Amino acid sequence: MSRFILLILFSTSALAASHEQCLPAMSLDHFKTLVQSSKDQYFPELRKVNIGVSTFRSDAYFLQAQPNIKRQYFIQLNLKLLECPPSEDALVAILVHELEHVKDYIGWSSAKLIKHGIVYSASMKVKIAYERQTDRKVLEKGLHTGLAGYRDWVYQWLTPKELARKRRIYLTPEEILGAP
Repeated sequence: MSRFILLILFSTSALAASHEQCLPAMSLDHFKTLVQSSKDQYFPELRKVNIGVSTFRSDAYFLQAQPNIKRQYFIQLNLKLLECPPSEDALVAILVHELEHVKDYIGWSSAKLIKHGIVYSASMKVKIAYERQTDRKVLEKGLHTGLAGYRDWVYQWLTPKELARKRRIYLTPEEILGAP
């Protein structure tokens, strides 16, 4: 019986520790306000661009910038992020990362956007170069601490295999905080 109780206590504390970086839940409206304020502060050139928010669920992805066939732009949000959000600084930094993608998409022709989607999906080398370049643009805006905080937050949700993949594709907290 005492082993059973110890096992339950250990399991409960391990579960709590595995998601220790959760802040109180965030509303979808607050998230949309952060998207807009991040866009306004860091991307005045996107002032007239409407960027919608759509939701999804995933175990490995939390935010994605997506254009659609009509060249409308969306930040796709995993609802898990609202339930257990990172710090606001971390969230702003990753939103700036996603808005950098939107800025790229807007600047590209439809043909280039389609080509990018195909090559990005097919080539790990291209994916790594593009995502790390986008991270460096976020760092140029001075968001080192926030981006490193986001990566630390997202890492707690990932399987070891997905964690290794993310550390390969994106700048790691160590690389971010060591960057000039």
